[in-house]
Amino acid sequence: MKPFMFATITLLVPGLLACSNPASSIPDASPRADGPVVQPIDAPVAQVGLVLNEVAASGTPDDWFELTNTGATSIVLSDYCFVDVKADFVKCKPFAATVLAPGAYLAFDVSDTTANFKLGSDEELWIYRNADRVLIDGVDWAEGQSPSGGSFARSPDATGAFAVATTATRGAKN
Repeated sequence: MKPFMFATITLLVPGLLACSNPASSIPDASPRADGPVVQPIDAPVAQVGLVLNEVAASGTPDDWFELTNTGATSIVLSDYCFVDVKADFVKCKPFAATVLAPGAYLAFDVSDTTANFKLGSDEELWIYRNADRVLIDGVDWAEGQSPSGGSFARSPDATGAFAVATTATRGAKN
């Protein structure tokens, strides 16, 4: 082994070991006696559990999208916002103060009145965390992928890739 390579490995290994301590900086998400467990704002994105599950861009009368919580703790939705242009934080519409329980589904109407934009037949939708503008989830669909009466939905539900669904399942499992 070359001396330079040995020195690099010698310096990296202790640093990696120090980072692997599971008790070091993980936020406490233990149940509280005064109410529901709420996902900490500084939790790693992979642990948030907030999933964009279904989009109906040809909704009647309004377009809509559905969120689900795949995590083990409740999520305060007012900590997040949604937008139809990736990284457009000026236009990003915050959710109302709503708590999404684990396993729950919740649909949101999208119109010029409710969000100051509508969803188009060739569109995108993104969910961001307000505090640090971290992208939580999103989808970009092409013309015809969110048909009238149907939707663009995850299959399998909450975990799979988006696919055309001929029947919309607003507020329920896909």
